[in-house]
Amino acid sequence: MSIEMGGRCGLIAPDETTFQYMKGRLHAPKGDLWEQSLSFWKTLYSDEDAVFDKEYHFRAEDIEPMITYGTNPGMGIGISENIPTTDTINDNDKSGLAKSLVYMGLQEGAAIRGQKIDYVFIGSCTNSRIEDLRMVASFVKGKKKADNVEVWIVPGSKQVEAQAIQEGIDKIFEEAGFQLRQPGCSACLGMNEDKIPAGKYCISTSNRNFEGRQGAGARTLLASPLTAAAAAITGSITDVRELLN
Repeated sequence: MSIEMGGRCGLIAPDETTFQYMKGRLHAPKGDLWEQSLSFWKTLYSDEDAVFDKEYHFRAEDIEPMITYGTNPGMGIGISENIPTTDTINDNDKSGLAKSLVYMGLQEGAAIRGQKIDYVFIGSCTNSRIEDLRMVASFVKGKKKADNVEVWIVPGSKQVEAQAIQEGIDKIFEEAGFQLRQPGCSACLGMNEDKIPAGKYCISTSNRNFEGRQGAGARTLLASPLTAAAAAITGSITDVRELLN
C-alpha cells in the first residue's frame, strides 16, 4: 500500500512470522541455501541510526474498525465517527471532499454507521487469505445474510480456495447465503461480470475505491473482512464489536 500513501517504494522488515510462513514452501530455498537466504533477509531493516522526516506511533488497542466514505483510500474514519465537514479540513481538500460526497451520495457530518449497503465483496489480494476466510466463517456460522444484500466471497488463490473447501468453510458460507466464487480479481476492479451496478453501495475488502473502480457509478466503501461480514448480516454498516460482544 506504499503507493496509496504517496510513496514510490516501501520497506517492511521481515520477521519470524514471515520466515516461518516461507520455510518449506514449494518455491522457497532449501537446505544451505535457506540458511544463506535467511541470513540475508534478516539484514533488510532500517539502520539503527536512520533518520526519518516523520515517525508515527499507534496503540493498536486505540484503533477502532475503520471504513472509507470517499473516493480514495485516505478518506477513512472510525466506524463510530461522522463524515468530515468542509469546515474541519484543509482548504486544499475541500473541493475533493465535496466532489467525493456527491459521487458517493453521502452527506458531510453524517454518521457512517447505519448506512444501507447492497453488496458485500470479501476478496482481492488484500484481504482474502485463508485466515480472513476462517475469521469470517467463524463470525457468520449459524447466521443468515440480510435479504437486501448480495455477498461475494473470492479467495485470494486456488490454494486458499482448496483449503477453504477442505476445512468446510464453503459450506458455512453457503448456509449463510454467501456466494463462494472463483479466485481472481473479481469485483476489486469490476472484472468480467463481477461489477457493482451504478448507484449501489458495496462494502469491500479490496484496496481501492476511486470512482468507477468496481463498475461505472458503483459506490465503494473499504473495510476489513469482519466489518464487511457484519454488514452482510445486518444489511447496513455496523460496528462488528457490538455483535462480537
